[in-house]
Amino acid sequence: MLATYKKEVFKNLQTAIELEHSTIPPYLAAFFTIDQDSNAFSWEAIRSVVMEEMLHMTLACNILNAIGGTPYIDHPKFIPEYPAKFNFADRKFDVGILKFSKDSIETFMEIEKPSEIKLNLEGEEIKGLMRQIDLDERTIGEFYETVKEQLKCLVKEYGEKEVFNGDRRLQISPKEYYGGGGEIIEVHNLETALFAIDVIVDQGEGAPDTIFDGDTTFFGQDQEVAHFFRFKEIHVERKYKEGDKPREPPTGAAVAVDWKATKNMIDDPKAANFPKGSPARIKAEEFNQLYSHFLRLLHRTFNGESQLIVKAVGMMYQMKYIAAELLNIQVPDNKEGKVAGPPFEYIPPAERKQYDWLITELVEELV
Repeated sequence: MLATYKKEVFKNLQTAIELEHSTIPPYLAAFFTIDQDSNAFSWEAIRSVVMEEMLHMTLACNILNAIGGTPYIDHPKFIPEYPAKFNFADRKFDVGILKFSKDSIETFMEIEKPSEIKLNLEGEEIKGLMRQIDLDERTIGEFYETVKEQLKCLVKEYGEKEVFNGDRRLQISPKEYYGGGGEIIEVHNLETALFAIDVIVDQGEGAPDTIFDGDTTFFGQDQEVAHFFRFKEIHVERKYKEGDKPREPPTGAAVAVDWKATKNMIDDPKAANFPKGSPARIKAEEFNQLYSHFLRLLHRTFNGESQLIVKAVGMMYQMKYIAAELLNIQVPDNKEGKVAGPPFEYIPPAERKQYDWLITELVEELV
């Protein structure tokens, strides 16, 4: 019976991994298109959120591995097709690959919206993603409360040793390189699993009844507002300060945001929408190749080759360079002067190619 019940938790944690990753391409699109000099505050805020989403994905993989599951990442159904449908219990909205704008920041706030009411979610079932974000809860925080309750119930019924029986060698540890806020947490029991989930939720929505991400309490790091509130600071062009409340606007110093200082990228770029042989098509296909190799590296990282996380993070930075080239290519026959952009589309392993930017020692294995 334990194996049967675990399958439900496996599915939920795989959904968590896919959910955390599904936010990264839209956030990166805004980050790639923003003018760093004119929007230094927004640039740094979005960059920090992207790195923490990578941390959240890693923590979800650690939890899944800890209970004997297997993270699946290099798969066509791992990523949604953008614009993706995000369906929460109380609202539905699209999340696209869009340039930095007030609209895109509003969408990011919808994603990171904090829980307002704590629910008793024991026994609730969460649907698989299947390239669409379907949650039975109202927020990501409530979704993770479901996972916490399931883990608690399993440990109470079957014991911690039976539930957390995964191979410890699969854990990503703090020894591996990581470049974002917070720290990687090795998961080997209920306490560390719940701690990892609290870090994910608090960084996204804020520690309970606060605007802050909890990193000061958890890791002794500098105090920083949670993702939702970082995006709100950009949106209202004002910083939060000590004493500000989650449901009230920020009252701190003004923030300089130049909404026009961004690359005029087309919405939801697709490689196939550019003419064959055109510079935009060639570079978009190259970006998709890099992105798919990146997913392969992540899959290997979370399935026994933890040292590869350093190279995976390096590939994220390489995406920025290829995206920059795309963002300087005019879209043919576009009267509004729009430019191309990164598509974030999946390339099957059999169709992947070798490029100069591939890490030499991985070429034979990745291609």
